[in-house]
Amino acid sequence: MKTRPILTPEKPKDTSRIFDTTEPLLRLRDMGDDEFERVVGEWAYACLKNSEKYSNVALMGGSGDSGRDLVAYIDSDMNKFDIYQCKQYDKPLSPAAYMVEFGKLCYYTFIGEYNVPQKYYIVASNGIGKSLRSLIENPLEINTKLIEEWDDKCGKKRQIISEGIKLTDELKKYIEEFDFSIVSDVSPITLIEDFSSSVWYKYHFGGGLKRRPKYERPPEKLQPDEKRLPYVIQLLQVYSKEGNQQYKTQDELKHEQKFYKHFLRQREGYFSAQSLKRFVRDELVDEESYEELKDQVEYGVMDIYEREYDSELQRVKSTTQQANTLSISNDEIKNVTVQDKTGMCHELVNENRLIWSDISENI
Repeated sequence: MKTRPILTPEKPKDTSRIFDTTEPLLRLRDMGDDEFERVVGEWAYACLKNSEKYSNVALMGGSGDSGRDLVAYIDSDMNKFDIYQCKQYDKPLSPAAYMVEFGKLCYYTFIGEYNVPQKYYIVASNGIGKSLRSLIENPLEINTKLIEEWDDKCGKKRQIISEGIKLTDELKKYIEEFDFSIVSDVSPITLIEDFSSSVWYKYHFGGGLKRRPKYERPPEKLQPDEKRLPYVIQLLQVYSKEGNQQYKTQDELKHEQKFYKHFLRQREGYFSAQSLKRFVRDELVDEESYEELKDQVEYGVMDIYEREYDSELQRVKSTTQQANTLSISNDEIKNVTVQDKTGMCHELVNENRLIWSDISENI
């Protein structure tokens, strides 16, 4: 049996539902097969894989899954596991719709393709109906009903395997003794509540973004890693040229308060932009949305940045001033502060997309 490891899900291409207000249960019931499959995969990655209960989680390979959509391994030897069988269905599951899955569970464990799972969970987009619920609550009835309906629901050609499966005496005895008390379900509301803790939830069920935390102001003194940032190095050179005096450290700038206060504002902007980047990364899977905003800033300031100026400091101030007037947003990020936009200019300097001062020049 081929398995596919649970990989980090890709960012959904459709981000339009992030701010949707549709009732999540209705969204789950109405979504198509492909989206339900993505939800299950993302839920498995975010909630099952990271659960302390499981050592590993695997997706089974397509239509020949032997009745196992998801296998969550309890031990590192992969001998003990739970099965999660997922069904996108337009109405609550009935015994008639699900009996073949019980047949697969018995047949494939009977022939030794895999061990009997510790637990067997039904995950259905519309949940399970009253009749199937009654069977699960009275598991001995599943044994009886499966044997009674074997020929009709499981035995014919291509219902489980292409040639069909005859209910032999050995298989019948195995089904009679099978412990169906392992069967349970993950209700739609439980699935949604569990999945809601993941970053992928909002792409399918809306609800918007969490409130962005207030950014931390930069520490009073430059940290060692900050001192190596191109925007810091270049700004110090800009001030040196403007003041016709060498400024190599932040402390030296204190002798010229107009430079010092300007520098503090630039650091504040940079830290604000970094906090927005982290927020986007944590809330929206990756930093793509943030990079889109930064691209907008670059495009919006370039005509101002490329003008001729009497001093480099004037170029810096005019460029950041222009950035602050820009109205930038995308489908996911609506509120961008002036500090963020100033900070993005300095990020562009770090990436060599803008240059405040050529540090190879001698002052």
